[in-house]
Amino acid sequence: MSVIRRNVIANFAGKAWAVLMSLAFVPVYIKLLGIEAYGLIGFFLTLVAILSLLDLGLGTTLNRRLAQLSIEKNAAQEMCDLLRTLELIYLIIGIVIGGTIAALAPFIANHWIKSEQLPVATVTHAVAMMGVAIACHWPLALYSGGLMGLQKQVVSNTITSLIATVPVTRPICRGAPSAGHCASNAMRKLVLESALKSISLPILH
Repeated sequence: MSVIRRNVIANFAGKAWAVLMSLAFVPVYIKLLGIEAYGLIGFFLTLVAILSLLDLGLGTTLNRRLAQLSIEKNAAQEMCDLLRTLELIYLIIGIVIGGTIAALAPFIANHWIKSEQLPVATVTHAVAMMGVAIACHWPLALYSGGLMGLQKQVVSNTITSLIATVPVTRPICRGAPSAGHCASNAMRKLVLESALKSISLPILH
């Protein structure tokens, strides 16, 4: 099988599986959490989508540059230097965004999210956790772009598919999760996925 065909299949399968896992458990989570608590997950996903605009195209830049350097000899050090430089930029942006959301959690809980059933303290805690989760999520675009540039779509999508599956099934097996449990679970998922992809990059190039 050619590299191009393998990468196309891996990208399609990885995205399709992640979407399937997201959709398959929506009714289950609504039943266990309630529509209002599940709405917090929708709010979190909206924040992630909007804030992704602040990526500044750095993930795409790493993708293109690593693809160019991967065919050159003795370019390993330059690839590492580029990755570490962009990681630092991502780290600063992620901390600023996550810290801002966490600091504004009381305001968001009181004025943006109109909760009728959940206590304001619970919503405030959930929003603060979202800030931490987004900060942990931030490097994912960079690491995914780097793996794609190295033609490691299979590795990238395998990690994404595994992470999308395991954290979804665990809370269902343990019984009815709380909103706080789901927030903690989402944060662990994002930390783990970022860690696995960050480890994969230096190993695979």
